[in-house]
Amino acid sequence: MAEASRYNVGGDEAASEILKNKLGIKDQKALEDTETVLLSDSYEYFLEQLETGKLKFDVDLIFEIHKYFLGTLYIWAGKTRNVQISKDGVLFCKAEHIEITMKDFDKLFKKQMPREDDSKSVFAEKLAIIHCEFNAIHPFREGNGRTIRLFMDLLALENNYELIDFGKTTKKAYIEACIAGMSGDCSKMKSVIYKGLKRK
Repeated sequence: MAEASRYNVGGDEAASEILKNKLGIKDQKALEDTETVLLSDSYEYFLEQLETGKLKFDVDLIFEIHKYFLGTLYIWAGKTRNVQISKDGVLFCKAEHIEITMKDFDKLFKKQMPREDDSKSVFAEKLAIIHCEFNAIHPFREGNGRTIRLFMDLLALENNYELIDFGKTTKKAYIEACIAGMSGDCSKMKSVIYKGLKRK
């Protein structure tokens, strides 16, 4: 969902305001519906890119996904945020530290890059570590979760899995896994991903 009240925000956009967007949408439901359509379009586009062998799996792809996904709506799509955000009392990476932290994330991603010959358990663990670290950084103003889940779906497909079925776990369990991951415990997220993985 897109509502600004998801986060406590520092900067020039108050939490009670609808995110300023290029299309001038003032209605929250209309904004959410637009984001949903854009996400569906993003899946179609990147699945086609995957099928034609045009994707390179690196951190730049995450930024490319975010820009394609939300570029129609927001001028900051594909760019690191310049506001401080927190949720449920948890402060994400400070904006001024994101650039250097993403360099560390790049190293972690290269180390944890999933392989087709990984066991399902190892594959799920690697994706969980990537997800948890990315979530803790929260480099974008909005759309972090949807962006990293699309990225992981592409990684799954690339390695002979189907799209990850997050519906195998409740939303509450997923949120709890995200919170646990903020403190370095990726075991709950591994469980969420493991349940949703299925070989083609």
